[in-house]
Amino acid sequence: MRHCLLIPFVFVTLLLIPYYMPLGWGDAQFDAMRIKAEQGNANDQYNLGVMYGKGKGVAQDYGEAPKWFRKAAEQGVPQAQYALGSMYTEGQGVAQDYTEAVRWFSKAAEQGNVRAQFRMGWMYERGQGVSQNHAEAVQWLRKSAAQGYQPAQKELANDQTHPADTP
Repeated sequence: MRHCLLIPFVFVTLLLIPYYMPLGWGDAQFDAMRIKAEQGNANDQYNLGVMYGKGKGVAQDYGEAPKWFRKAAEQGVPQAQYALGSMYTEGQGVAQDYTEAVRWFSKAAEQGNVRAQFRMGWMYERGQGVSQNHAEAVQWLRKSAAQGYQPAQKELANDQTHPADTP
């Protein structure tokens, strides 16, 4: 009788393992993803960038992360464009370059990426990679805030309470 209960449990467990196994746990899974990424699959390129950037399933490698983010970003993946812009802002795996960061943030922001819209507002407010422009900063922050992004909402609220502090 115990075996009758054990068989369904084992079967269900085996079915669910792929859904709960973190990305990169198996060499075969990683190899398959890398092959698809090398063949041009933008989602797998982005996922490899995340894995290398965060050290998830592979050793963290800031040299590999921007390489894969760039491949996906050039295919129009907004998350990859945002990630690549962030790497340029921080100088992770690439030389710090605010102009290049704005280039990638802008592409993602135009596609509605709330974090990229927030970063565009941030860059315009500080004049990093673009000429400082408070009105342009507010425009980007409003787009981000309108989608419910709390950091943008807080930045706008702070701007309203301290208008003399802004250029």
